[in-house]
Amino acid sequence: MNTNTASLPLPWKKFGLTLIAGAAFMYFWVNGPLAERAPVFEFEEHVTGFGEPVRVGDEFIPPKFGVVGSSERNPYHHVMAAKEEPRPLFAIIGDSRTNPGLAAEVAEQVLANGVSHAMNPDGVTLRTALDLYFTEERNADGQVVQLYFENTGLNKYIKGYAGPIDIGMAVGADGLIRSVTHVQSMETTSYLRDIENAGFYEQFQGLPLDDQTYEVDIVSGASLTTEGIARSVSDLVSIARESPLEIYIDTQAAGFETIPVLPSTWMIDAALISLLFVLTFFKFARRSTKLSLAFGLVTIAYLGFWHNNSFTYATFTQPFLGITWSYILGIYAALVLLSAIWDANSYCRYICPYGNVQRVLMRLIPWHGKLKVSNRMLDLLRWAITITLVIGIFTGLRDWASYELFPDLFGLEIMDSPWFWLSLGLVLVSAYYPMLWCRMLCPTGAVLDGIAFVARSKSGKQRHKAAGRPGPSAVGQPVSA
Repeated sequence: MNTNTASLPLPWKKFGLTLIAGAAFMYFWVNGPLAERAPVFEFEEHVTGFGEPVRVGDEFIPPKFGVVGSSERNPYHHVMAAKEEPRPLFAIIGDSRTNPGLAAEVAEQVLANGVSHAMNPDGVTLRTALDLYFTEERNADGQVVQLYFENTGLNKYIKGYAGPIDIGMAVGADGLIRSVTHVQSMETTSYLRDIENAGFYEQFQGLPLDDQTYEVDIVSGASLTTEGIARSVSDLVSIARESPLEIYIDTQAAGFETIPVLPSTWMIDAALISLLFVLTFFKFARRSTKLSLAFGLVTIAYLGFWHNNSFTYATFTQPFLGITWSYILGIYAALVLLSAIWDANSYCRYICPYGNVQRVLMRLIPWHGKLKVSNRMLDLLRWAITITLVIGIFTGLRDWASYELFPDLFGLEIMDSPWFWLSLGLVLVSAYYPMLWCRMLCPTGAVLDGIAFVARSKSGKQRHKAAGRPGPSAVGQPVSA
């Protein structure tokens, strides 16, 4: 037996972190996300002269058993002589303060969109339900033929990749969905274009608003966005079920739900992503200049341009915000965590397509600069950004989860999004100042480097500290590393 091998201590810390990660995955697999949908209305109690408790007449204490009272008391004594008192008033007042779906600007938007979806624009009228505005369309005979409503202001607890997605829905008088449309969101334009071109919205047409569950296919490369839209459709029907749907339509939509499902090719994609992580364990692939360059180009082409799918820090927060992972995203997340625990964050060093674009450009651009700032200061700034973003997301600023520029770069939003040019500019700067984004700005790298640091043995930490490096991914290793 090799004595050197026998003397190596078992990596109990890594085993422990692996068990913790496995238990977390199992918990969310069984129980689902932690977040619960908040009520639409918030109730406040105001005690006024109309609502104060008032005692009328003298207090009557019944005599004890066997004792005759000094005088007989009638429970209806002084009824005729009592003064008329106003009855307490009770009401629920819904406006933009208690319900963002009833804001004035939402009313204008719903009316305009309702008219654009109508066959008879002159027959469209704006109405108000308990929770939202909707439009009622009548034909020339005065019969209701279509309703249109939106989830604007009501969908804070369902999000896509970059935050809540506002959708509109038109429902016919027969109780069938006529159309589902995207109204507004912070989603990447390329995602939305791919979804529309794939015919995703057409899957909702003709679905009856009954108590059944219906499956819609996720669009590859825009899985979180399509999942967010499908879940928003279910939620919007739930909000509008009692009013206006059940008022106008003879339907029982209490159990209606649209479930996003992965396409049949998801297992192939999961296998290919797993293969990428497995290849990073082989030292010959890391040390060979040609193989490492080819590996980087494959991740750029496959994960970047084909799937536009990089793992981000926001993925870790999704189960706590009510977002359900798909199978492929769960496998992807598990591989990223295991690579951080067991291989010092090989995702950031070898697999991340955004990082590999920077490494390839470093090989092509002969000019390189050097920042007059220590790696330690860069890492502290990166952690400050990460902590600020995480706190913001958990306190309700869900749009902060879109602090990632890779979708705009790989989506080639040249004419549609200024974020493409910002992303491209940062990549070019990171090629001149090696891996500047990864070293100073990337919150995903900070989280994964933190996990890798916790998993590292004491001797490994000492060697790492002696090298003066802030983190595995912050080193900015070239493709030939």
